[in-house]
Amino acid sequence: MKIVKLIFTASALLWLLITVVTMIPIAVLLVPTYFISKNHYTEWLLFLFALLCSSGIFPICFIYTIIKWKGFLSYLRKLSISIDMGGNRVPGALLNDNFIIASSTNKFGAVQETISDNLGENERDNTLSVFGRRFTNLLGVLDFDHAQKSIVED
Repeated sequence: MKIVKLIFTASALLWLLITVVTMIPIAVLLVPTYFISKNHYTEWLLFLFALLCSSGIFPICFIYTIIKWKGFLSYLRKLSISIDMGGNRVPGALLNDNFIIASSTNKFGAVQETISDNLGENERDNTLSVFGRRFTNLLGVLDFDHAQKSIVED
């Protein structure tokens, strides 16, 4: 197992080095935004660094966790919830425009909420659009009353 740890640690460090080297030209290309606003420059650099870094590190860590297997199913469940929270946050505006009616008070895009939680709250309040109801029905095929079971009271 020590050799496996060494291989995966070396792979992760190599990807981190590749990410840093890739970020140098990106940082240079973003220099004009630095003169407009230091905040925007920093936000863009942090976003791009996180995106590049995670695109390489996540698969390496996922494969390593599969090899270890101990606690993998728990890890998989937590990972699914994290992805679902990101899936609520990133396309929040798009989901608000297509999955719910304008008068809804349960908007997508909130931090620490899942798509299923928001769908369940909107289903309960009868504020889903046609697309929202269809999507909720699709989830119901996979897991009966999934949206309703996913509601977490704030």
